[in-house]
Amino acid sequence: MRETLALRLLGRIMDWNEETASEEFGWVRVMSRLKCDDYRDYLAGVRFVESLAGWLQQFEAGDRAAAYDFVRHRLVYISNAEIQRLVDQFYPRTVEPRLLETVATARAIPPYLVWSDAIATRELERRRRQTLFIGLSDGARIDVLRRSNAGILSTEQIVLATHIDEQKWEDLGNNLRDDPRWQAYPSRSSLRFTC
Repeated sequence: MRETLALRLLGRIMDWNEETASEEFGWVRVMSRLKCDDYRDYLAGVRFVESLAGWLQQFEAGDRAAAYDFVRHRLVYISNAEIQRLVDQFYPRTVEPRLLETVATARAIPPYLVWSDAIATRELERRRRQTLFIGLSDGARIDVLRRSNAGILSTEQIVLATHIDEQKWEDLGNNLRDDPRWQAYPSRSSLRFTC
């Protein structure tokens, strides 16, 4: 019922005839159900159709078609499931290849040989442990990053904060110094961590 009323309002705002409204309502319903209505990070209970209608009302009648066209054809919608997948794949597809490339370059070997070289493998593990992931907002999905990389990344490597105080930096540095992977490099164990 609520969706039907919102669709009627949208049709009036856009001044669509019966045929156009029928075609456009199909797209709006699909977007609502597949992508937009499961987004819960802002206002509870607000649906895509209602938000779209309210947003379009701010424009002059002559500009609404262009605004709707932008939303319909140019805007990219990323659903919660897609965001989850992006976060799941962030470490293995973005971070790990860069770490492999860095180690391979330092050892003057191709990246695919890093795993067969004991020194390179230890260096990769050390660099992985040194990497700090900082979430800069509540929407950073740090919980998903932690769960999808359990056993690969430690809890101390993942921080949700826009500002990390001196005590937290010291704590992170101490955890890194105490890690056995770091101890394999005694010349580096005395490194001082500062912000």
